[in-house]
Amino acid sequence: MRRATVSMFAQIVQLLPQSLFFKLVQKYQTDKASKGISTRDQLIAMMFCQLSGAESLREIADGLYSSLGKLNHLGAHAIGRSSLSYVNQHRDYHVYEEFYYGLLEHFRSVLTAARVKPICTDKKIFSLDSTTIGLCLKLFDWARFRTTKGGIKLHTLLDNDTLMPQFIAVSEAAVSDIKAARTLVDIPQNCILAIDRGYYDFRWYRQLSKRHITFVTRIKENIKLKRVKRILVDKNENWGCYEITLQSDETAHEKGRLKTIPKYRLVQWKDKESGRWFEYLTNDFKLSAEEIAAIYKDRWQIELFFKKLKQNLKIKTFVGTTLNAVMVQIWTALVVTLLLEVLKRRSKYPWSFSRLRNYIRQNLMTYKDLNDWLNEPDIVPIKTRESPPQACLF
Repeated sequence: MRRATVSMFAQIVQLLPQSLFFKLVQKYQTDKASKGISTRDQLIAMMFCQLSGAESLREIADGLYSSLGKLNHLGAHAIGRSSLSYVNQHRDYHVYEEFYYGLLEHFRSVLTAARVKPICTDKKIFSLDSTTIGLCLKLFDWARFRTTKGGIKLHTLLDNDTLMPQFIAVSEAAVSDIKAARTLVDIPQNCILAIDRGYYDFRWYRQLSKRHITFVTRIKENIKLKRVKRILVDKNENWGCYEITLQSDETAHEKGRLKTIPKYRLVQWKDKESGRWFEYLTNDFKLSAEEIAAIYKDRWQIELFFKKLKQNLKIKTFVGTTLNAVMVQIWTALVVTLLLEVLKRRSKYPWSFSRLRNYIRQNLMTYKDLNDWLNEPDIVPIKTRESPPQACLF
């Protein structure tokens, strides 16, 4: 393995498109009145926090000071604890939010290269869901959730091609999923959207249909709406397809609020492995039952993303208590997540995300060549122990 001239951390930082970042710094004027701490210094410090697993501002500052000689070639400066706290509280976090979206477009070809769609279609497939991050109400009094608990919610639109968020909206934890979907989330037209039962709202379904968005969701077991019409379209021992009309839409049509009665498709599909039957509701009448089931099954990718984010990045505990400091940490965590995904997909070695993150943390300030190490890491393979010989009496 070749020895690099800069540390592994520096090689990861150098993956960032500097021209894009400095354009955003100029746009938001975040280096004005910076007290000697540039936006780039802050970004490097927060990336160090995510990659090293630092638990506090003091750990970040001490880690950067101890590695000062390995940061000089980046033009970066070590930041004191109080200075980092100040810029996290006062520097506009939108510069990092827009930088994440710019990185997503910059690396889109790398992220989509190895991904196979669940069905053969030209339409983009997205998954919509949310995850809640609990906060201490005494420290984060602006994030009131319940009487004694605080929290925020990340409403996420996941691109199932890149397996990275296409859009994230942050709200108070008390905001319901469907309310956020109506007002916060910008869903592209002419796409396929997989949603769970938390987004059960037929007025919203009609809005999606008007924008030519195909949705696939599960039927609620305690649904109170009456099915006025249910026409069997196709049936097999493993699936059944029905065309249905719901009473709420029929009533709205009679009162003149709807010109035509919306029709939906109910797909019943049997899982061959478990033998269970599942019911899916969609506004698409062309896809097969297997394709509808495959789209909803692929929605699980957003659950895996939330698990990956919470288990491997510093996203559940925060080094600042203000809203701006929390948002800076969330968006820099997403920037690091995207970079780790790019490294994982460029590598020839079969890395899992968590293992890659752990090994980078252990080698963060070493002078190993990043590309060589990714393809042929210096990992000692685990040898299976041979079972001891069986005792024999004869």
